[in-house]
Amino acid sequence: MLKYIPSIQVLTLHPTSMTFMSLRTYRSVCTLVIFLLISRLSYSQNFYAVLVADTKDPSLGVSCEKDMEEMSGTLRTISNKIKYNYQEVICIQDKFGKNGIQEAILKIQCQPEDIIFFYYTGHGINTTTETSNFPILYLKDENLELETVHRLLKEKKPRFCLTLGDCCNNLFSETRSMRSATPVLKGITVTQDSLILHKLFVEANGDLLISSSKKGERATAHPNDGSFYTNTWKQALAYAENHNTHVSWETLLTDAENRLQESLKSFPDSLKHHSQWVRSFPETVLPCPQASFTEINRFLNVLADEKLSFNERNKLRTLGQKVFFNLAAQVSIYMSDPEKPVETQPIDHFLKRVVNTAPLIDEFNFVERLSTLGQGCTYDLVTLQEIRKKQ
Repeated sequence: MLKYIPSIQVLTLHPTSMTFMSLRTYRSVCTLVIFLLISRLSYSQNFYAVLVADTKDPSLGVSCEKDMEEMSGTLRTISNKIKYNYQEVICIQDKFGKNGIQEAILKIQCQPEDIIFFYYTGHGINTTTETSNFPILYLKDENLELETVHRLLKEKKPRFCLTLGDCCNNLFSETRSMRSATPVLKGITVTQDSLILHKLFVEANGDLLISSSKKGERATAHPNDGSFYTNTWKQALAYAENHNTHVSWETLLTDAENRLQESLKSFPDSLKHHSQWVRSFPETVLPCPQASFTEINRFLNVLADEKLSFNERNKLRTLGQKVFFNLAAQVSIYMSDPEKPVETQPIDHFLKRVVNTAPLIDEFNFVERLSTLGQGCTYDLVTLQEIRKKQ
């Protein structure tokens, strides 16, 4: 719905006044007025972002500041691509508290077509008596449940409301785990496709609540590079935007979770955590859910998991080949630019090579938009990025 803009006055000229103004000037004025109208109308909806970060925490502050800066840039870019006005409120330092969050929410003057995005990075806890499976935000003045924040934001009645908390969700007060190892960065920028962002943020009419850990788990962060889940969430979003034709929140969040587990696979079980989410809107039905990019990515990366025995990976290869690919399917492999593959192989040869050389492979990324889906939801052509481990 477009809002009425009362501040623009359209200049009207009677034909007889053309003696005082050249036809060229008249057209220029009309063009300028039309441009101003279109510009104002195109950006009439608001994208509200409330970013809350524990930047003063002695162990987590640097990581949280990194999270906040990068999430701000990501959301600003999304808002621009879907042609929404970006309205940002940052709650840090003195504003990092229940009062600061409530003040930020009160400032939101939401219209039915607007979007609200709430992001928290910091410490979180939970208790055995807490009924919610989502974390409690560990703030400087008074703690606040993430689910309560989500409810307050939904009461603003936006078109779409997304609440994301990247924090611990364990049953006692303890700092979020800090890891010295650099998180694996996955996915590369190829194109900028605003249609994918439009599907996710504009067509999804409802709300979505996400946390980086399930009840009883701690979240992880890197001292300099930020939180692991925030990174994998942004990577999954960028990857879907740049590499896929079909996407839904379910497939994107599943991809983010797969990337999170891939980045944590070398950690002890006590440091592993799993994201969770709840949505209110109906899920987008993909043409072939069983052949979605998340399912193929998962298959290929498990196939290259050297922790599995050769026999296990070989058995998985046989099953997966029948499910996802035609007998005569070809695999187009690239390293950095999917438009310039370095090699094309028959699917059978490719999968056997993966099984035999798993210790050399770090990751696969499936590019849906450059792949060809044949009959029966199996692929004739598969385009993917192969990332080798550093030697």
